[in-house]
Amino acid sequence: MPEKIISCRLCDPLGIYFHKEREVNLNYAYNYLPNKVSILWIVESPPKSDPPRYFYRPELTGFDSLFRETMKALEIPVTNPKTEALMEFQSRGHFLIDSMKCPADKGNAHLKPQMRNNCSSILKEEIISLDPEYILIIKADVYYPVISLMNEIDRVYSEKNISVRVLNKFSIPFPGSGQQVRFREAVKQYLKFK
Repeated sequence: MPEKIISCRLCDPLGIYFHKEREVNLNYAYNYLPNKVSILWIVESPPKSDPPRYFYRPELTGFDSLFRETMKALEIPVTNPKTEALMEFQSRGHFLIDSMKCPADKGNAHLKPQMRNNCSSILKEEIISLDPEYILIIKADVYYPVISLMNEIDRVYSEKNISVRVLNKFSIPFPGSGQQVRFREAVKQYLKFK
């Protein structure tokens, strides 16, 4: 599956070129793919940053709020480099993916609908291939498009029942801009139901 994501060029016409970074990010991520995905975390997109910052990159930066708060919610000690914490995340069956495979940031926010559309078939295939037991969707503007996508999967592959695997019935806030406590509380609450 990572090869198909790496080779994607659908956002090139939008002026978004993230090929090399995406390949590096996915190589890091898929090194931590559990044998069986118990909880699939779906977030918006990889960050656009310099120096590079990504959930699965080994360097812990001051801006890694998603990583820090996810580990805190799961009561996994935050490590620097992130390797030990990521191995524990993996051993518990957790895996995190981006709903859009190129960065969606303030500079290209107006392109998000097209980017989401470009990534929809890849995201569907990725979810089906990962076949998670449960799913958590992070961020309000990610929640409803991803739920809609899962309903499409269920219409085509009725035996998959992907949409019923979503633990959160409402969006979980992204753990930035003062939402860290709400994020941790929501994650802990929803994980009780698995």
